[in-house]
Amino acid sequence: MTEFPPPTPPTPPPEPLPDTRLACGRTTGPLLEQVAEGRGGDLDAHQVTCPYCRAALAEFDRLWAPVRAVAADRPEAPASLVDAALRRVRGASDEPDYGRIDSPLGHTRVAARVVTALARHLAAGVPGVEVALGRLAADGHRDSGEVVPDVEAGVTGGSTAVQITLAAAYGQDLQALGERIRVVVARGVREVTGLEPVDVTVHIDDVW
Repeated sequence: MTEFPPPTPPTPPPEPLPDTRLACGRTTGPLLEQVAEGRGGDLDAHQVTCPYCRAALAEFDRLWAPVRAVAADRPEAPASLVDAALRRVRGASDEPDYGRIDSPLGHTRVAARVVTALARHLAAGVPGVEVALGRLAADGHRDSGEVVPDVEAGVTGGSTAVQITLAAAYGQDLQALGERIRVVVARGVREVTGLEPVDVTVHIDDVW
C-alpha cells in the first residue's frame, strides 16, 4: 500500500497586512489571510456577489502562488520569499479603486470606473441585449434620457471582477446570451486596459 506524506499546511503571512478598505466596506487584511490559509475559493455570502472582494482574492491568490509552491516542497517558505510576496500584495492593495499594470518602463493605473464604463459599453453592444440596465445608478441620475446601466467593477493590482445586470430580448437563449456577454466583456476589458478579467458575472433580471 502506497503511503503519502501528510499535506504541508499553508504558510501564513508573518505579519498582518495593513487593512485597506475596499469599496464594498470589507478590508484587505482578512482576504490575504483567507488566501494564505488556502481558503481563497471558500467564498462567504458577501463575497459570492461582491466584485470588489473577488478581484482582491484573485489578485492576492496570484501574488501568493510562489509562496504556496515553495511551501509544498518545504516545511516552511523562506522569509525572504514571504516578504517579497507581501510587498507585492501591499502594492496591489494600496489603491483599492485602481488597477495597476507594471512594465519595465513604469506602470499604468486604471480606475475602476474606467472598467465599469467599458463593460457597460461592451455589454450593450452584444446582440440579444435589449437594454443593459437593472436599476438606477447610485446617484439616481439618467444619461441622455436613459437609465444608467447597472455595472459594478472591482479592481486590485492586475485583476478585475465585473458584475453586470441587464435585460434580454424576448426569445433569447439566456444561458448562451450570458456566455456571449462574458466573452465579449472579458476580451474587451483585457485588450483595452491590460487588466485580467478574472470574473464576469451576468445577471439577467428582465426580458423585453
